[in-house]
Amino acid sequence: MQRGPLHLGYCTNVHPGETLDAITRVLIGDVARVRDRVAPGAPFGLGLRLGNAASLELADPAVRDRFARRVADLGLYAFTVNGFPYGDFAADAVKSAVYRPDWTTPERVTYTARVAEALAALPGPPERTISTVAGGFRPDTDSPEARAHIAVHLAAAARHLAGLAERTGVSIRLCLEPEPWTTLETTGEVIRFWAEHIRPLGEAAQRHLGLCYDCCHQAVQFEDPTAAIGALIAAEVPIGKIQVSSALHLDRPDDPKARAALAAFAEPRYLHQTTARAPDGAILRALDLPELERAGPPWIDAEAWRCHFHVPIWWGGDGVVGTTRGDWQAAVKAAVEAGACAQLEVETYTWHVIPAAERAALDGGDLHACVAHEFAALEAALSAADVAR
Repeated sequence: MQRGPLHLGYCTNVHPGETLDAITRVLIGDVARVRDRVAPGAPFGLGLRLGNAASLELADPAVRDRFARRVADLGLYAFTVNGFPYGDFAADAVKSAVYRPDWTTPERVTYTARVAEALAALPGPPERTISTVAGGFRPDTDSPEARAHIAVHLAAAARHLAGLAERTGVSIRLCLEPEPWTTLETTGEVIRFWAEHIRPLGEAAQRHLGLCYDCCHQAVQFEDPTAAIGALIAAEVPIGKIQVSSALHLDRPDDPKARAALAAFAEPRYLHQTTARAPDGAILRALDLPELERAGPPWIDAEAWRCHFHVPIWWGGDGVVGTTRGDWQAAVKAAVEAGACAQLEVETYTWHVIPAAERAALDGGDLHACVAHEFAALEAALSAADVAR
């Protein structure tokens, strides 16, 4: 939905669905129910998740046209697509497979091109975005040669997007989404990569490549969100969209009960990269939360831990384990006040971690009520920042 110059939406990766039929059922059922709670009678913006299976079906122009008509008939429009997960995001174990294929491979280019063609065919604003993995899994792509391959393939994607804009009038920006343990993790790494690899690619890359700033991911890096947004603006790295999300935060890693409370969040489907800030400011890093089951120094001597776990943006924690709610609020405020980003997408897919009593208090506590409460939290933050409707 629109709020002044901004498009607000939520990522449909919270609803499992890989095939086009499954995604259509999600739109008719789950998304329509959220729409009716959040923006009854008004156009409702989609943060659509399209994996490889759906992108292959949508490669048929006739199928694209039918899907676009269905989206329009539901009173929906698309301003962004999550093109990060290629495979089944609801599989029993996703872990590091979520990064494959990465941007060192042509498969990622062709998949992204199909997603772009599908997005351009949908009703929506003239400027749209696709978020994607920021290179690949860091252990596989942490070399100058890998970064060079990534840049070559990003250039090919940008050329495709430039041609698509000429054909359709829809300008799509492909937005790299830094995440702990990907090729690009921190704001500083993004800025260096832009200067060394993206800016030399020329005009098409400047128009059609950008950044997806995920508030959870950057909070796990212990970055100051206001400073990070300011640095990106100063470096002229376009922020195509902000994924509004919170991570988990632990203030007392020296307390065994507190560590056990955080460890209880571990689950087998996704990676929960965990960091700690040492007293001297150094950042300690673990690939997954279970690795810290028997943590010792220097982890237990750290000031705080943070864990990659997309918890609801309104939630402040359970009294022992907290969240980085203040980080997303600061990032959104800095970006919208600077006019640096017009797309805000809530990305929460871990509702089961919220205590049942708290969920029940949210107008019945079903998923649709929980998502609607996310919009309410975002609206409150925008009102505090005095963003006009």
